[in-house]
Amino acid sequence: MLYSVIDISSSSLSMIIADHSSEKTEIIFKDRTSLSLIHYLEGKKLSERGQDKLTDFLKAMLDKCRRFNVKYCYLISTAALRYIQNYAEVNQKVFEKTGLTVNFIDGKTEAFCDYIANQYYSSYEKPVLIDLGGKSLEICDLSKTDKEDMVCFDFGLLDLHRKFIRQIQPTEKEVKDIKKFVVEKFNDAELPKQDVFKTAVMVGATSRAIYDIYLDFTEEKDNADVKTIKYKKFKKLVYCLLYGSERSNLILNNAPEKLYLIASAAITLKVLFKRFDVDSIVVSDRGVKEGYLQLVLEGKEVGIACDLESELPHSDEHISEQSIQKNKGKKKNKSENTKVSDK
Repeated sequence: MLYSVIDISSSSLSMIIADHSSEKTEIIFKDRTSLSLIHYLEGKKLSERGQDKLTDFLKAMLDKCRRFNVKYCYLISTAALRYIQNYAEVNQKVFEKTGLTVNFIDGKTEAFCDYIANQYYSSYEKPVLIDLGGKSLEICDLSKTDKEDMVCFDFGLLDLHRKFIRQIQPTEKEVKDIKKFVVEKFNDAELPKQDVFKTAVMVGATSRAIYDIYLDFTEEKDNADVKTIKYKKFKKLVYCLLYGSERSNLILNNAPEKLYLIASAAITLKVLFKRFDVDSIVVSDRGVKEGYLQLVLEGKEVGIACDLESELPHSDEHISEQSIQKNKGKKKNKSENTKVSDK
């Protein structure tokens, strides 16, 4: 059976389609489109135009799901909608226009989804997972398994840009101000320092954008198996991104949709890598969407899915894979709601 998860983030919409059987779940398709909801804010409310943009892009992704014959589609949002005052209005419009209901993911759950998706790296030496989002930052010690051990900061790269950077790229003083701010935040959270972590695992779209820029800058070749970044070369890249004359071209050639985020990401990562004194850095292709789907399929997280075969957005029933199979072909009332989980 095919499942999809669509994620509303601060700077994009992303989607995975997964083929789930009793033995395994395999990601068969990924998609991403740029959409910076922050540009459509009126105060702390998402404008009508922003809501229309969001629903139009969601419809396009749903069309792709249907072409793949996806059965269930989950729509999730992390910090992108966390601080929008008219969240209920946005959710209602999304539901009316697409049939999807937004599954809101809080900071701890977002970090836990990252952790679940990247358990493979727990075998690495003293690994720490870092997810730099537009509106939040998550840091997970991969040696721990409790959701309460995950650290979520209530600011992100977009917040850093809006708070400190007046133009597109930061001045030398703005770089120092950002560094001072994140250092104080990490100290207040009592993040570990040297000797606790040795391997940094970077996840999320901005981390992958940093990796693409790194490859261009260093002229290294991509490793399809394990994407790695050498710390000494990364420090040279950070200097180029903050002070180099070619910094804008380097970003525009590799990650134009992240133009407003890369400088803040570079500063934050350099602070964290130095704080942890990491020996190795790897970049993961898996993140919140993969972890969320795994938790739902295992019955550890409850999500509201849109049934694309019957065009029913929800159900009040909490049904298992077996009951889904038994009810296939049955005519369902259009007013029903379906809450789906695989146990």
